[in-house]
Amino acid sequence: MVSKEQYEWIWTGFAIVLLAVVVVTTLPQVFTVGGDASVITHDIPTNAPPSNVIPTTVNAMQYVFTVSEHGGGINSELVLPNGSTLPFYYNLMVVHPGQYLNMTMYAVIGKTATENMYIPVYNAKYVVDTQIVPGLTQYAVWYAGNVSGYPIACGAYAFLSGEYDGPWFSYQVGEILVIPQSGYISPSAIQRYITASNTAHTSALVGDPYNPPIIVENSPSPVLTVVSDKYAAFNDSIPGPTFVVNANSTVTMNLIIPTPSGDHNWLYNYSTTGVASPDKDLYVDVYAVWWNGTITPAAQPQEIQYNTPMTFTFKANAPAYLYGIVYPAFYNYDLDGMSNLVTGEQMGYVMSLWGSVLVEG
Repeated sequence: MVSKEQYEWIWTGFAIVLLAVVVVTTLPQVFTVGGDASVITHDIPTNAPPSNVIPTTVNAMQYVFTVSEHGGGINSELVLPNGSTLPFYYNLMVVHPGQYLNMTMYAVIGKTATENMYIPVYNAKYVVDTQIVPGLTQYAVWYAGNVSGYPIACGAYAFLSGEYDGPWFSYQVGEILVIPQSGYISPSAIQRYITASNTAHTSALVGDPYNPPIIVENSPSPVLTVVSDKYAAFNDSIPGPTFVVNANSTVTMNLIIPTPSGDHNWLYNYSTTGVASPDKDLYVDVYAVWWNGTITPAAQPQEIQYNTPMTFTFKANAPAYLYGIVYPAFYNYDLDGMSNLVTGEQMGYVMSLWGSVLVEG
C-alpha cells in the first residue's frame, strides 16, 4: 500500500520532471528572443553589395544609447568641444539612402536593465521593436530605401527605448539621420520627407513628442530659435525641432535654457553631499554632420548659460547639423545624501536638449 508521504514524493517528482521538460523544450527560444541572427539574412538581400550595409553596434544604457558604425562609407566619429574624439555617437545613427543598418545590440551589464530598440518610422518597411536583454546579443535591421511603396526620404527619424527602465526613460530618444552620400538633400527629397512626416503627425502619431516638428527656413540668413521648457525639452519635443535651411546660407542659432529649479528637470543635479543645483559643467554648440559620419563642432562651443540666449553662427556647408547638448550629462538623484545600494539609487546618463538641422541644396 502506498503511503500518503510516498504519494507526495511521487507528485513532487512528477512536477520536477514536467518542469525539466518545459525548460529543455523552450531553452532555444529563451536565448533567441529578439536575438536571432537570422533576422539579418532575412531582412538584408543576399545580393546587397557590402557598400550598402553598415555594421552597427548599439550599446543600451540607462538612459542613453551609444552607436558605433563602421562600414558602408560611414565611420562614426564625434569630436567633442574639448578636442577629444569618440568612435561612437550618442542617441544617433547616420545612414545613406538605400543602405541597411545592420544592428547588433547589447544592454550594458551593470549600467542598465532590459532595454528596447523601437524605430516607429511611419512609412518604413521595417518597423523595429526589439528587446535588448542584459547578457544576450540582439539583432535588428533598418532599411533606408524604397521597397514596395515604402519610401524613406532623406531626413531625421526618431528611435527610442520602448522599455521602462526608470523615471527618465522617456528621454532615451535618438534620431536616424538619412543624408546623401555627397552633396545636399534635394528639394524633392525634403518635400517627400515633410509629406510623410505631416501624414504621421496628423494621423497615427498625433501628439507624439518623439517625432519633432519640421520648420523650413528659406532665408539666406535664417535665425533659428529654440527654448527649453521646465522638463528640459526644446519646444516641447524630444529631440527638438528639425530645421531645414538652404545650402551655404549663414545660419544663426539661438538656444535658450531657463534655470532648472526642481527634480522634474535632469539639469537640476545632486552633488555627492546630497545638495541640488543647476548643472554647469556642460558645453553647448552646433555640430556639423559630414557625409562620412564624422561630427565636428561648427561654431565656438559655449559653457551652458541659463536664462540667457546662447547664440551660434555657422555656414551651412555640411549635409546636416546637430544643435544643443549632443553628449549626455551624468544625473544623480541623491536627496539629502540618501542614495545608496540599500535605499536605492537613481542615476544615469541623460540627454534631451538637442535637435537637428537638414541642409537643402
